[in-house]
Amino acid sequence: MRRITTVGAGETRQLTDLLQNLLVSELLAPSSRLWVLSPWISDIVVIDNASGQFKSVLPALPARPIRLTEVLIELARRGSDVRVIMRDEPRNAVTGQRLTDLAPVGPRPTLLIRNTLHDKGMVSDRFHVHGSMNFTFFGQRVNQEGVTVVSDPDQIARAWVEYQNRYQLP
Repeated sequence: MRRITTVGAGETRQLTDLLQNLLVSELLAPSSRLWVLSPWISDIVVIDNASGQFKSVLPALPARPIRLTEVLIELARRGSDVRVIMRDEPRNAVTGQRLTDLAPVGPRPTLLIRNTLHDKGMVSDRFHVHGSMNFTFFGQRVNQEGVTVVSDPDQIARAWVEYQNRYQLP
């Protein structure tokens, strides 16, 4: 288990690097499922591919920063059951639209609207990230946040059971 606390004084490399490392590891060996829970969500940059160092992981994408929606769509294409659980809020519309528009054919993430959602996190077969951070620019780079990363299989299994009970498909 690892805890990251940001102080709200601008970008923290720890949090940015954490998201990048977890998502690149998912692209290399996709989990059977990956869920993102965020009441407010933006299409934030999650992989710094500006110099093309991740070309072998994302061959179809140019050397530029890679956004959350692009990674989630690619994971769905690679066989992960990707679900994004969010509120029906105007500020979430762009991200929801991109997940739909950028993946018009083939597997794509499932969007679930839960207007009482307050959980924030990301869970896969290998990790559970949870805490106070929404997946937004302010959550990633501005606000004071506390995020915990868990890799213990028992704790991940418990998170899956809890999330499935709360957020199963209608």
